[in-house]
Amino acid sequence: MTGFPLRLEREITSINLADPKSGWAWTVPWLKVDSAAFRPTRFDVTLPDTQSLAVPGERTNVTSSKMTAALELRPSAALGLVQATIEVAGLDVRSRPVQGSGWTASAGTIEADVTEKINDDGYAITFLAENVVLPEPLVARIDPTGLAGRKLELMRFEGAAVFDAPIDRHVIEDGRLSLKAANIRQARFQWGKMQLEAKGAIKIDDDGYPVGKIDVTARKWREMIKLGKRSGAIGSEIAEGLTRALELVAMLSGDGEEIEATLKFKDGDIRIGPITIGRAPRLAQKRR
Repeated sequence: MTGFPLRLEREITSINLADPKSGWAWTVPWLKVDSAAFRPTRFDVTLPDTQSLAVPGERTNVTSSKMTAALELRPSAALGLVQATIEVAGLDVRSRPVQGSGWTASAGTIEADVTEKINDDGYAITFLAENVVLPEPLVARIDPTGLAGRKLELMRFEGAAVFDAPIDRHVIEDGRLSLKAANIRQARFQWGKMQLEAKGAIKIDDDGYPVGKIDVTARKWREMIKLGKRSGAIGSEIAEGLTRALELVAMLSGDGEEIEATLKFKDGDIRIGPITIGRAPRLAQKRR
């Protein structure tokens, strides 16, 4: 440890963490943790450019040109989250499978931030991922036609979330955290010719279902629904209902490729105009 008394700079070497029961293991040559003496509950973490991660049946080598994180906790017994950030650049992941062929994945930039909102019980959330090259097995499963390609150009999210409890050590110990409300200020997604933008707000009712509306603009929306169905992100019922409703929107707008629509959530259903397209996902446990 160096930097005392103004800073506490620590370097931990030869880290090997493993859970034999679950079959995962993480190996890293060193880890640097830096904090100011007057802010002992804020930690700046720097990771090396080479790591390895193993999960059941798979081992991966992870390299990057930059991987840093910061964590600030409230100086109290509960250690509530004030801010957590991560920045990654030049990410490259290569598998070394125990059996079968390997795969590769990469990302130009990944940034994420969760910050406690002042005078509120919620958190501001931002996420950015650019130039993400997806693993071949994943692409083959959700896009067997290869129309979208492996490169996902952009994922961006700016918004906020309110939970039923603050994010602190009690949440980690209990393992339970339920969403109460969410606000999407801006969400953007671009994968090949598919583009999606969304904004809106929802609250969670007593049965755990969302209530509110989200405005969406989508290009190549049919392909999005197919990919969502294949990946398991949306069920068959919602996919079929969504397709029927958006066909009508596309016909009225005169543009079969790009549509603008408002998804309305109420009484556990998802609607577009007067059309119910399916049941909404339950986002929280039912309140007693």
